[in-house]
Amino acid sequence: METENKLDVAIVGAGIIGVMSAWQLAERGHRVTVYDQWNTPNDRGASAGESRIFRTAYKEGADYVPLMQKSLPMWQDLQADRDVPILEMCGGLTIGSPDQVDVQSVLECAKSLNLEHEVLERDEMAKRYPQFGLDDGEIGVYDPNAGIFRPELAVQTAREAGKKLGAKYRPYTPVLNIRPTVEGVTVDTAEDAERFDKVVLATGPWATKGGWGKTFAPAKVQARRLVAGWFPAKDVALHQPKNMPISIRRHPEAGFSCFPIMDGTAVKILPHHLDWVDIESPEELPRLIEPEFVRGIERAVERLMPGLDPAAVRVSTWTEGFTPDSAPIVGPSPTDDRVVLAIGMSGQGFKFAPAVGSVVADYVTNNESADAIGIMDPNRFDEE
Repeated sequence: METENKLDVAIVGAGIIGVMSAWQLAERGHRVTVYDQWNTPNDRGASAGESRIFRTAYKEGADYVPLMQKSLPMWQDLQADRDVPILEMCGGLTIGSPDQVDVQSVLECAKSLNLEHEVLERDEMAKRYPQFGLDDGEIGVYDPNAGIFRPELAVQTAREAGKKLGAKYRPYTPVLNIRPTVEGVTVDTAEDAERFDKVVLATGPWATKGGWGKTFAPAKVQARRLVAGWFPAKDVALHQPKNMPISIRRHPEAGFSCFPIMDGTAVKILPHHLDWVDIESPEELPRLIEPEFVRGIERAVERLMPGLDPAAVRVSTWTEGFTPDSAPIVGPSPTDDRVVLAIGMSGQGFKFAPAVGSVVADYVTNNESADAIGIMDPNRFDEE
């Protein structure tokens, strides 16, 4: 779909949100240049970590579900010619006591939108999914429209889709400044200065770093450290996506996201009950994780994942940018509407990144989007 009014558009940041925005903008015929201080994909921002979760019955609220529903066929289109799937649909479980708040939220979301789902009592869940250690009284809310991503492959594929449509990439090119003028918006790098009609900020945990980031963002985006551990499966086949759903566990002793095997041997566990530590800047992300943190993940695995060896064979860390209310910021900057924000994904953005890219393209092209949702509106911070 081409637009008659072709614009020169810069995108700052080439993680999943940036590459999806580039793909959608190039598909509409705009001339797109993507800047990143590293290459793409890379392991320094939020589009790393081997796997990500897709789910439709959403504990964060029903407002987000249309973005998931719009994104799913876009993901399927993107991976149509790939031998290895970007998104493998394996179903998803939310596990916990019936009165646990996230379990209730998932059920409420599914029921309010009439989403396909199933409530499994403990005995039925144990029979169907012996991978999980279950306590008496726990239930599982099964979402058949859930799955697991290969995030690095997703970034690479979206990048190539945009490049085929004419998008240009400038890796290892940090943006030093963004200067709105009467004629347009100028992007300064150490190599040159180039003027654009519109600029998209998709800078992840770097969103409010430096003067120009703070100028256009309506609220501070806090960089946080996320840490995951990988645990060998005793029965590898049982823990692969064809036999094991993604899961979110809520238990008095631990909370975590659980990802089926993607590397051939180990299940990934991302703990929620251990602090996601604030860091001053993504450049200060510590790669060496303190032993007690790792032991905290291991204790959760030992208690609740009986099919895994509870000694982590690998630990990895990356960063994400969080807003004050943990909802993304997507839309024109209150400072200058020629700058479109797609920042502060707060751990949510990967699954609906294609829809965010489409919303960004709407704003760049028409200054409005029928798919935008109020919870992401940049102007919601005006009263703070």
